[in-house]
Amino acid sequence: MSFGTSRPPSIGLTVSSDQTISRERLTEAPGEVYTSTILEPSFRFMLKEYFGGLLEVNQAWAIMLGETGIVPAEHVRSLLTGLRRMVDEGPEAFAEFNPHYEYFYSHLEHRLAEYAGAAAAGEINLGRTRPEPLTRMALRPRLLDIAEGIGELTDVLLGLAERERDTVMPQWTHLQPAQPSTMGHYLLGIVNALSRDARRIRAAYATTNACTLGCGALAGTSYPVDRETVAEMLGFDEVRENTIDCVGAGDYALESSSSVANLAITLSRLCQDVYLWATDEFRLVEIGDSFSGSSSMMPQKKNAYPFEYVRARGARAVGEMTAAFGTLHNTTFGDIKDVEEEMVPPVFRACDEMSVSLRLLRGTLETLTVDRERCAARAGSGFSTATELAAMIHRNTEHDYRAAHRVVGHLVLLATRQGVEPEDVTLSLVDRAAEETLGGKSGLTEEQVRQGLNPQGFVAAHTVLGGPAPEPMSAALRRSRETAASDTEWVSSTRARLSVAHDRLMVSVDKQLGK
Repeated sequence: MSFGTSRPPSIGLTVSSDQTISRERLTEAPGEVYTSTILEPSFRFMLKEYFGGLLEVNQAWAIMLGETGIVPAEHVRSLLTGLRRMVDEGPEAFAEFNPHYEYFYSHLEHRLAEYAGAAAAGEINLGRTRPEPLTRMALRPRLLDIAEGIGELTDVLLGLAERERDTVMPQWTHLQPAQPSTMGHYLLGIVNALSRDARRIRAAYATTNACTLGCGALAGTSYPVDRETVAEMLGFDEVRENTIDCVGAGDYALESSSSVANLAITLSRLCQDVYLWATDEFRLVEIGDSFSGSSSMMPQKKNAYPFEYVRARGARAVGEMTAAFGTLHNTTFGDIKDVEEEMVPPVFRACDEMSVSLRLLRGTLETLTVDRERCAARAGSGFSTATELAAMIHRNTEHDYRAAHRVVGHLVLLATRQGVEPEDVTLSLVDRAAEETLGGKSGLTEEQVRQGLNPQGFVAAHTVLGGPAPEPMSAALRRSRETAASDTEWVSSTRARLSVAHDRLMVSVDKQLGK
């Protein structure tokens, strides 16, 4: 079990009946090895992650048991009084692990029996078993934090894209000079990818936010529980209907870890690009000193460490996803520890680390400066405007595009052999390339050659939907801002719905207690 290390417990080998919750079937107390390797680490993990959620679930369940007449009103009041006291005490009051109680749930139920009385506390688990929807409840705010982090990073990228929309720069395929574009165009591509990541996080949230309470061990319960009411009280959007599906499914966690891993890949690829551009060999961008690292040996160093951290943590996100998927591979579709416990830690770790990475990358990029002159100077290097020169031949002569492509390819060969840079190419060299490939002149003018090889002209000519020219860029920026605003609104409204549900539950508790 990957819950972390823990201190050795104090273990007695005899168990009195008033200390056990559900161990009547067994004749021995939990063994020392089993306790120290499984029970106590599990208890500490759940105390940290599930304490508030379990008490909230118990409050909603107690109210429902009273409203349906399953449990008498005096027991409901006793339960809610005891639960309120436990909430006020906080998880610190429950830090002592007792191996006689075995599970986290049993520890809390034992304390509830002290506060509410054994008769009332004995009713709290009617129709319930594990897993509770506690993993889902703990995952909800994590997914919302990630969605919010994507939105904040997107805002920074959109600001940079707007600022650098006219910054002409080189772009690469296979890391070789390909075609010019603009810094804004590149950044908007990343924004589009992040928008899809946000959509996947949102879909994972929808799958996660389904309530499983009332599923029993797998067949539900013969008590007339109201599953819909409890789900509504806890802020769930729906009830996971099939009771076997409730205890056996882990797809919501797998979907969440998959969406986080996909996001991690988007961030790592962005980091790799900017990391490369910040090297002395490229010198297209620079990050602020407040996000840079130095060297203990080399006094000249300014290291772009944040990109290395985010990139490496992206690999861990993929590893955590693999761990979660691997945990459920070849398992039975039912209530098993693989689903209930072992699947959970890697998913939580991936989510928590992703929130940190988003924050780190956002802060780093807020300090980004772009060397526009160097970007422009490098934009045409490696004959990156070659496709536009071929298009110029095709549009202005009788040559088909493949013939034009051959001419320009041969032109690059001739220029490279002669050490001629793109800006120094003449009509005579173009015509020579045409004569050697097609047997005649290119049909272009000197001005058309100059225009076809100009990086700024290249960008301006690419007015296609989604292209780097000013008009499509303006439209794309507007749409991206609208999408980002919608995503931000979803996060805010979803948080608000959870908050309203919690507040209403507390009002219901107060009402039951006569407050």
